[in-house]
Amino acid sequence: MNNNIFDEQYYLSQYPWLKPAIDAGIIKSGREHFEKFGQAAGLTKISRYFDEDTYLEGNPDLKPFVRTPNNPNAPFATGLDHFIQYGYEEGRSQVSPEYDEAFYLATNRVLLPFIQNGTFKNGYQHFIEFGLKEEQFGTSFLEIQYLESNPDVRQLVESGALKTGREHYFNFGKNDPNRSATFVGTSGHDLLTGLEVGNTRLIGFEVGYTTKSNNFSYSPSEYYESDGSNEFDTLTGGSGRDIFVLTRRTRTLGGGRSAVYTNPSYIGPGFATIRNFTQDQDTLDIGVFSNQLLVFPINNNRDLAIQKRGFFVVNNGVTETTPGDTIAVIEGGGNLSLNLPVAYGGI
Repeated sequence: MNNNIFDEQYYLSQYPWLKPAIDAGIIKSGREHFEKFGQAAGLTKISRYFDEDTYLEGNPDLKPFVRTPNNPNAPFATGLDHFIQYGYEEGRSQVSPEYDEAFYLATNRVLLPFIQNGTFKNGYQHFIEFGLKEEQFGTSFLEIQYLESNPDVRQLVESGALKTGREHYFNFGKNDPNRSATFVGTSGHDLLTGLEVGNTRLIGFEVGYTTKSNNFSYSPSEYYESDGSNEFDTLTGGSGRDIFVLTRRTRTLGGGRSAVYTNPSYIGPGFATIRNFTQDQDTLDIGVFSNQLLVFPINNNRDLAIQKRGFFVVNNGVTETTPGDTIAVIEGGGNLSLNLPVAYGGI
């Protein structure tokens, strides 16, 4: 059995009737139980990042080989049984709603040469063996931040009542106007969507998150791994309050004092397309002075373009103005008007 995917604590939380047998010394651990009895008996809850139904749906070629009441002599007790024996080493990665192979590779491009040379079978193998310990996340849902912001959910996750914070949000949090979540993109082109009445922040560019303190930022904190340039992201709001993030904020600490620096995103080629924006409910996090922006309707007054103004340059003694740079387009927002604070942007 592959050692890396098995989560002792999670297995025991899903099968609590094993604990008395371990306390009595009948079996040494949940792992021993699974290897001797559980795998053949069809137990599948060995990891937060493996889901039996997802694996079988994502790998329909396996279904004839997995035992059912109508097919009792099939060679594999479960999809997990196949995954442990073959699927993990074959690089099958459609294993859980809590993991997205394309997203993980897009946010960890440094892995590609190691997958090509066979060091890792796929991104999932790296995620299980190293990514989780390095505070990486397997989907666009900013898991670590959600758990930091919702300690009651963290308790449910730690107890095994829920697999992840993402599972909580998609089943409960998205319907709670008091909950909020962040969805992040990659350094490529992304589609992000807010859900139901829950509050969401949508960040189209690549973002990391750390709970570890360092000399440059407070903990916990986001850090930005792309700036939106050469990205054409689509951010779609839900029915709750959405924040469409168009800026990067860096919080630094030096000389005993902290400072926050803002830098607009989508400078140069690329911009964010914003859909389903609701005035007086949703917000644009622009992060530049209002006099640095140009806002005007386009496409026969149907949409609203937001540009960072050009700046003056002197070329051979002649003062010129560089072209404006579109950072966002609000679809259907041609009639919107900006309501900008003194320093930073918002609608």
